[in-house]
Amino acid sequence: MPKKIFLLLSMLSIVLLWSYDDLNNKEISSSYTKSFTVEKYSPLYADYEIIDTYDFPLQSKAKFFQTLNNYFTSSTKSQSLMFYQKEGKKVEGHVFGGVNYYQNQDSDSYLFPYYGFEVKAHYENFFLAGKWWKGHTTSKDSTNHHLNSWYQSSKDEDKIYIDKIQGELKYNIPDLGYVGLNRGKLDLGSNIGGSIILNDENTNDYTYLNYHFKFGDFSLDFAHASLIADSINTYHAEPGSIPKESAPDKFLALHRFGWRPSDKLFLFVGEEIFYGNRGVDYNYFLPVGFWRITEHNQADRDNILIFGGLEYSAFKNNHIYTNIIFDELSKSKLFTSWWGNKYAIQIGIRQSNITSSPLFSWNSIGLEFTAVRPWIYTHKYLYTKASNDNQPLGFADGSNLLKYSAESKFSFFNDKIDWILNGSYLRQGSVGNNFSLNYAYEISNTDNENASWLDGSITDTYRLKQELDIKLLYSHRFKISYELSKVRKSSTESELVLSYQTRF
Repeated sequence: MPKKIFLLLSMLSIVLLWSYDDLNNKEISSSYTKSFTVEKYSPLYADYEIIDTYDFPLQSKAKFFQTLNNYFTSSTKSQSLMFYQKEGKKVEGHVFGGVNYYQNQDSDSYLFPYYGFEVKAHYENFFLAGKWWKGHTTSKDSTNHHLNSWYQSSKDEDKIYIDKIQGELKYNIPDLGYVGLNRGKLDLGSNIGGSIILNDENTNDYTYLNYHFKFGDFSLDFAHASLIADSINTYHAEPGSIPKESAPDKFLALHRFGWRPSDKLFLFVGEEIFYGNRGVDYNYFLPVGFWRITEHNQADRDNILIFGGLEYSAFKNNHIYTNIIFDELSKSKLFTSWWGNKYAIQIGIRQSNITSSPLFSWNSIGLEFTAVRPWIYTHKYLYTKASNDNQPLGFADGSNLLKYSAESKFSFFNDKIDWILNGSYLRQGSVGNNFSLNYAYEISNTDNENASWLDGSITDTYRLKQELDIKLLYSHRFKISYELSKVRKSSTESELVLSYQTRF
């Protein structure tokens, strides 16, 4: 990428920045999800009112038949498996289950049945929720996309059992913000092809403390997460070579400062830091300050990255955005080919609400370009890499790449059926392209080594992802997803996923 073009884009990124004020929400994100079991958890709290009592299906014969009718005919949430209300305090419980069917280009297939429950409670500004499910494959297929969470093999080793748990504890502070404790994933910065700042695409859920405060036009966000290190060995070992239970402690801390001078523009700047091999470091709990200085005073042993971004709403339903992240700050070498110039930039545009009618709506179309320099997200210690349990927290496709993405969403029959199309072209070099690499081992002269865009052998990858989400009834959901992936001069790979989920 020409240096003058990158410098111009970088300056634009820092001057104009946008996102929703809250870390847990953002204006633009990909609508594509492969199956119901990988959806981001967002609790839906009951908004219906009853008298102060219990409400459940077996209360009476009439209630039971009403429940059956709602289960098979209602298009909206109208009842819970168990609901209790007392003086404004509400508790509700749900059960759910389903099955996913997977088939690849070789017609190899297996099923993934699962079941679980969800419990939620809230009172005025206090919210509490937890969701758990357990499932298993009908064959021992190591390519299952759920293997980023806990799993174990059956005794005869023909099945893989998987558990997943998510939840939130949140208190809203009127006219100020909220404080929360969550088990889930953060995805920072508007994008349709994956976040370059903090990505949630492949990693397992993790628990994090966060808060969001608004001071008029200004806002402050903070998060501190407990992660799982890739390995206990700090040099040379491949990730996963040491059992998880022996891995050192690993944490992620981030803070972000925002300014919204108008409803069309939001500016922010922030830092994220990966540290470990020690307990919780309260130096990173002070949100107002420059953490890079703190890290230097901590013996320069942690991995800190500085980020920003852009989204500007030029006119109705149009958004232009960019995100940028730096891993080094050497002024004299910032725009040279020095390997330590580790940065990434992402630029996109989206137009929404293009056409709308009861039968057909064109909800949105977006285009995006991402450029990631070699060696970003890597570090000399495995517990300070931008990762969680051997999965990337930086850009999901890695680094040393250029990626072009497009996504469009259509809806039919009053939004009862959604069709999402997501396509991308990825051009990636083989040098310094993965967070798991140890630059202290890979680079012999860290003071003078150079790294160019797309260093090494270049791979071109084309992907097309489609999703059909059928939402005719609240208690019965269907999803069909189909992915095609082709590396140039290689055969095409495909995956078909059929998902059904029932919930009550």
